[in-house]
Amino acid sequence: MFVYYALAVIISLLIYYFLLKNDHSSKEPPGPKPWPIIGNLLDLAKASDNMTLSMGILAEKYGEIYSLKIGSKRTVILTSKEAMQTIFTNEATFARDFSGMFADRSFNKNLGIAFSEGEVWEKLRPWAFKTLKEYGFGKSSDMEHFIQVSSQRLFASIDAIIGIDKKSCDLDVELLFNNPILSIMWQMVVGRISPNDEPHLKLIGEKGYAFIRASIFGTGIVNAFPFLRFVFPKALGYDVQMDFFKTCNAIALKLFQEMEQKSKKSHITPTNLLEAFVLNCGTDPKIFNSENFQLTFQDLLLASTDTTNSFMEIVTLYLAAYPDVQEKIYQEILTVAENGEELSFADRKKMPYIQAFFLETHRKGRVLQNMVPRRALSDLAYKDYIIKKDTIIMADTRLYYESEENWTDPDAFRPERFLNEDGQIVNAGSIISFSFGKRNCPGELYANIVSFLLTTSLLQRYKLSVPKGQEIPRLDLKPGLTLKPYPFQAAFTKR
Repeated sequence: MFVYYALAVIISLLIYYFLLKNDHSSKEPPGPKPWPIIGNLLDLAKASDNMTLSMGILAEKYGEIYSLKIGSKRTVILTSKEAMQTIFTNEATFARDFSGMFADRSFNKNLGIAFSEGEVWEKLRPWAFKTLKEYGFGKSSDMEHFIQVSSQRLFASIDAIIGIDKKSCDLDVELLFNNPILSIMWQMVVGRISPNDEPHLKLIGEKGYAFIRASIFGTGIVNAFPFLRFVFPKALGYDVQMDFFKTCNAIALKLFQEMEQKSKKSHITPTNLLEAFVLNCGTDPKIFNSENFQLTFQDLLLASTDTTNSFMEIVTLYLAAYPDVQEKIYQEILTVAENGEELSFADRKKMPYIQAFFLETHRKGRVLQNMVPRRALSDLAYKDYIIKKDTIIMADTRLYYESEENWTDPDAFRPERFLNEDGQIVNAGSIISFSFGKRNCPGELYANIVSFLLTTSLLQRYKLSVPKGQEIPRLDLKPGLTLKPYPFQAAFTKR
């Protein structure tokens, strides 16, 4: 009996192999030959034990665009700016890969902003960001108030650690900015920060961090073989990730229901996204309902918090590791705010060096080295290649940012590469951290305002350095869904 079963399995694998072989069109991008069932997972594993490097290493062999099979999923990898810009601005790539964890988090429904498509995405995304703009998102004057409130709370906690009799302290930077940044978006979505909100902020911050740090390899395995999330949920990080989603959903549902009851008792003039969302529930129930609010809440808080927190950790790392760069930024701050006045985002245009510093930090830091994947809605062409419908399209920016052809000395941290002889910004468009097309990251302005105001106010108050007796921290970054520094300390010395 065993022989018959074994023979059936072998025949099935052979049929699968030949179907796979015949399925590959000569016009598709080149790539390694996939194995039955597992596709090219072994090729990725052999390329590097660091999964954030694997796709770029294979690109060195196969070129700027190449094909993989991730399990049974047809996948195309892009590694050049030209390929990313051309393909991601094509409307045929405006869909997402909706399976596994991404389907489970949204009740297996087309919900939210980040992974929805079609009518829901076309209506909800513009409405959400238009509404947020009315209440501060992208309005520097309004956002500045939110950021000042959050930064002052952060500085008060640092000062408390330093104490009255000292001038400095050594702090673990990991998660230092997480709650202040989370509270900025919370204020725009919910409209307040009260003592009752603090436990929610703490819980979302902790579980969101665990979610991002969950195994990147496990996430890839679950996307390739969705059924495995039920077989090895702990080993693959699935239980940690779903715990975050369930926590967010529970908090969002509670906020929604409280606002729904409040709106029934009295007239409300909306001042935040939550109130506006609830008041729109009668206009278009397909878009404005409790489940869609839960997913929108998830998307906004996770996307804005982790990426900006990771970026600020990298900013702190580079400021401590490159004291000459930090001093140039500080001197530039003094030219604009000699007496320690609070800076506004409008001051940024008078400060080209810190702009160059942020551009170089994006280039070297690469928080989202791998852009959020897309899915092809139809066949599309790029140069001599055809990308077939339902192909998953991924972009890895590492090779682009490390190319000597593009950057001459890519290993050096040198903000001056973005300044001309007159000290003005050049080549800002060469930074592609926020992707391309209508599915790009809509939070670019938000991220720029938060990072500028947090960094300048931080340097007005403290000088950052490597703690005495410690070596310069590792400058390479820790793999994950987002890249961030390995745990390190910085000395915060009052000015």
